[in-house]
Amino acid sequence: MAEPKTHRGRETRERIVLTAVRLFQESGVSATSVDEILRAAGAGKGQLYRYFESKEMLVAAVVAHQVEDYLGGQLETLERLETWEELEGYLGGLVAGHEERAFLGGCPVGSLALELAGEDEDLRRQLAEALAAWRVSLAVGLRRLIDRGLLRGDAVPERLATSLLATVQGAYLLSTVHRDGDVMAEALREALAHLRSHAETPGDPSGGGTV
Repeated sequence: MAEPKTHRGRETRERIVLTAVRLFQESGVSATSVDEILRAAGAGKGQLYRYFESKEMLVAAVVAHQVEDYLGGQLETLERLETWEELEGYLGGLVAGHEERAFLGGCPVGSLALELAGEDEDLRRQLAEALAAWRVSLAVGLRRLIDRGLLRGDAVPERLATSLLATVQGAYLLSTVHRDGDVMAEALREALAHLRSHAETPGDPSGGGTV
């Protein structure tokens, strides 16, 4: 995959990638043609193939962009968790972001994983690694809550993180189908309540529950 040598070239490449991101979210990867992407991006095939050898290479660039753009900051936030309120705010941010995207495409990473897992083994591994990193960061954050005495010492962060991530993915799916952020918010409130059932002091009102 050639890297642009000029500022204009970098802008064109980025415009193509971002257009593909949007169209893939709206319609899916397989249902979106290269011609549709080029028309929407205002680019020609010569420009596309200057930077991407094929649609598959463009899809790989979209996957890399989504993993970095969507998950990059999230993982750092999770690994610095200090309170229940911060975890609640994180989950609320997922709901708000999905609403801002008008419920298109579900989870920016999970939806790609679902569609591409059986199509491209390299991309499947890349997306599996991204989801694994998400799960690990959730576990790191929950371990910090244990260290701060907010979760019982016998809680298993890895299991709780797996359960929470599965709920997040399911909540994305349901809210996408129903075009309703309340569906996602309700599922994540229940997930937070489940986590708080493992709290060191279950009656402690801190942390709320208003995702």
